[in-house]
Amino acid sequence: MSNALAIATVTTALAQIVRTAVQSILPGADVLTERPDSTLLAQPRVRLFLYQVSPSGALRNNDLPTRTADGHLMKRPVAALDLYYLLAFYGSESNLEPQRMLGATVRDIHAKPVLMRQMIEDAIASEPFLTASNLADAVEQIKFTPLSLSLEELAKLWSVFFQAPYALSVAYQGTVILIDSEESPLTPMPVLRRGADDRGVRILLGPFPAIDAIHVGAPEEVAQRPRAASYPSARLGAVLIITGRNLAGESVQVRFNHTRLPVTRTMTIPPGDRSGSELTVTLADDAPAQTDWAAGLYSVVVIVQNGTAEHTSNQFPLSFAPKINGITPPNPVARDGGGNVALTIACGPEVRPAQRVALLIADREVPAQNHPVDTNTLQFIVETAPVVADALVRLRIDGVDSLPFVRQAVPPPPRLVFDDNQRVTIL
Repeated sequence: MSNALAIATVTTALAQIVRTAVQSILPGADVLTERPDSTLLAQPRVRLFLYQVSPSGALRNNDLPTRTADGHLMKRPVAALDLYYLLAFYGSESNLEPQRMLGATVRDIHAKPVLMRQMIEDAIASEPFLTASNLADAVEQIKFTPLSLSLEELAKLWSVFFQAPYALSVAYQGTVILIDSEESPLTPMPVLRRGADDRGVRILLGPFPAIDAIHVGAPEEVAQRPRAASYPSARLGAVLIITGRNLAGESVQVRFNHTRLPVTRTMTIPPGDRSGSELTVTLADDAPAQTDWAAGLYSVVVIVQNGTAEHTSNQFPLSFAPKINGITPPNPVARDGGGNVALTIACGPEVRPAQRVALLIADREVPAQNHPVDTNTLQFIVETAPVVADALVRLRIDGVDSLPFVRQAVPPPPRLVFDDNQRVTIL
């Protein structure tokens, strides 16, 4: 921002640039900040004339609104202007002095198109009437750009100079000059307290929290960078990293709703496990978790509370896999006289009677035997069982398959390998 002397300061600084340029070619040349007229100049001279001032198309409304509805000043108005300069070159045509000065001017302005702070300070020091100028302190820098004027536009421009003969000339645009108003708004009183109990402003209409993604991993992988690929499903003992927007608040909860069962889990996230863009949720793998959770598909929402205002995020899907804890009888398993095999699968969390359960083995999908109560032990009869060696089995509950792998830390580096305890050999 600058005061009313900004335009005159820009003109003076541009004149200094042009003067340095033409004197490098013709030591006796000079720059006159005046309009072209009928006076013929025998000595090499450049007439620098500000012929037009217009509002900046980019910043002309940048300061709005400046006043309230009742007319009180909200902030200091700022005029954004573009300046248009004509540079006319005079001298001996036989020695091509105008052309030589034009070439030097174009060269130097192209090399230094921006008015730097030192250049502005030199211009202010060169003229006593610019002493009060503060253009050197302005944040917005001023840049000069050559204008491409057609022959018709150039003829119209020179026609405004009454009886002035045409001289070799070039036009430049200087942008952008910001001029402050001298009127200042009233200084508001200092803020002593921000809301009740100095807790700040509560926004009742958003921004609302939003979940963008949920990463599933093992507890040992939380600090790993770069983060390992997400598991396809969550399970007991896993760590969920919920990423999104506007997740911070005085109280943050994550709610899991099973899509087929009346199973709902709400977990409060401690301050150390949350930020505005990320929440860390650890799923316990203890005795209560075996009955609190159920495998299947969940919808996840984040609930952010600030005072009495409560905002809920979008629903995000999360598949929750069962976990195979053991298979009996141990390997190898022999078929009975009818070629059938009976397998008992110990799993977690407990399976509800209404859930759809199947065992995937080789090319078979074997339904579980009926169980009238919640159980962590499932019975399967594989009829005409195939002969397989170390075949991986998976437990599918409500469309979500168990994860047939474990994380192996030794030997390093840690990696995922298929779980030998989830293999079956049938003879």
